[in-house]
Order: sequence, then structure tokens, then C-alpha cells
Amino acid sequence: MKATMKTLSAILICCFISTIQMYGENIQRPESENYVKGVEALNEGNPEAAYTYLNAEINEHPDNGYAHCYMALICNFCNDTKLALQALNSSLELIPEADTEYRSFAHYSRGVLLTNLKMWERAEADLNEAIRLNPEDVENYKSRAQLYFETERYEESLNDLTRALKLDSKADVNDLVLQLMAVAPTSEFMERITATYQQLDQVTIH
Repeated sequence: MKATMKTLSAILICCFISTIQMYGENIQRPESENYVKGVEALNEGNPEAAYTYLNAEINEHPDNGYAHCYMALICNFCNDTKLALQALNSSLELIPEADTEYRSFAHYSRGVLLTNLKMWERAEADLNEAIRLNPEDVENYKSRAQLYFETERYEESLNDLTRALKLDSKADVNDLVLQLMAVAPTSEFMERITATYQQLDQVTIH
């Protein structure tokens, strides 16, 4: 339960950072009561209350793509992958094209779900689009690096980890770096991974 909540919280942090970053742009976001209360409930770590509010919001305003996006997080939290994917599909149909931050997040979320389902090509397409829309988001590169690792594309995986660290020297990539070290195909590749690992150590020390 704690691990699941930790995952939910981490996803929400990414989403709320996106919200803050977009305030300066001329994009109209929903302000209806159920939607606002649903987002607040998620931010407080209360998915049950969030579901109640967001479900009411979707029933009243079915064209609110943002509500569908948040509902997908709740469905995933409840291990209902099918409904989560349906909600993300709806969100991508409804969120304005101009809102690249949220559309990137929706593609990222769907890409992660599809990776878990081992639907590699569709997952990669979503993560590629997430990166195209928001090339400064570390989580996009981390998730694509994981996909590359699981499909034995180790060079590409390391490249994405390197990009993530360039964007954020404190990015949490330690586990994947260790996984790459365990399967390093050549000594030269191992040296590159080791250099990345040493970079992580230096960040930890400081």
C-alpha cells in the first residue's frame, strides 16, 4: 500500500509541477467546483474522495480532458489498467493541442502503462511524443530508458539516462544504472556506465 501511494504521489508531483509551469501561458483550464476539489483531494493523497469529485465532474462535463487525465491516475492506483487507458485516451482527445505540458504528461502516463503491459511499440510512440512535447521533463527520459532496457536496447537506454542526468543531476536513476551494469555487453559500455554511476555518487556525496 505504501509503495502504491508513493508511486501515486510521485506522479502527482510531476503533474502539479506542470500546472505551475503553465500558469504564465494563455491556456484556459477548468475551474468547476468538482474538478478543483478532485485535484485538491489527489494532492492531499485521498484518491477515494478524488474519485467521487472527478467522477461527478466527468458526468457533468464529459469534455473536461483534464479530469479524465487525473481519473486515469486513480484507476491505475486501483489497479484498473483498462479504465486507466480509456481515461488517458479520452484525455488526449480532449486536452487542447496548445497545452503541451498536460498532453506530454498524458502521453507519458499512457506510455508507462503500456510499458508495464509490454506493448513496446505503442509505449515507445507515446514516450517519444511526451519528449517531443516537453523535452525538459526528466521523467520522460527515465521512462523511455526503462523501456529501452527491457527491450535490450542498452545503448539507447544509457543515452536517455545521460540526458536525464544532464537535465537534473539528482535524478533518481540509480536502479536502472545498476541494471545496465549487470548486463553490460562490452567493457567499453561498462566503463561508460561506471562513469555515470560515479557521477551519481558525487551528487550523493555533495
